[in-house]
Amino acid sequence: MADLNAADVTVNMTPQDVDFLQFNKVVFPTITFGDGIKTYGAGNGIPMPDLSLFGFHKEIRRAKVIQPANGYVYHLDRANHKLRIFYGDYSEAADGPLVEVPNTHAPAETVLELELVGQ
Repeated sequence: MADLNAADVTVNMTPQDVDFLQFNKVVFPTITFGDGIKTYGAGNGIPMPDLSLFGFHKEIRRAKVIQPANGYVYHLDRANHKLRIFYGDYSEAADGPLVEVPNTHAPAETVLELELVGQ
């Protein structure tokens, strides 16, 4: 199976989703990814599209994912510009830290709301 890549992530943003600060910009895009066939891949995350699609030209300084109630925890890895997916591993007697989904995981179509600050 093929892995998800940046071309598989759709970014949606309207002018109302952009707020300008003195030195930074705040944007509120939604992203859509997954089809239940393409897999998470071995690269520790789903590559995100180019910064310009989020309205930035330099960097994402802060990232917040509005977590949906679907059993997964999503994290935007700013250093590697990837979306990482975790879940709770309840197979042990005591709860442990979150576990990243395996590279064979094929997420269903997922829509996430983001809050990003950057330049």
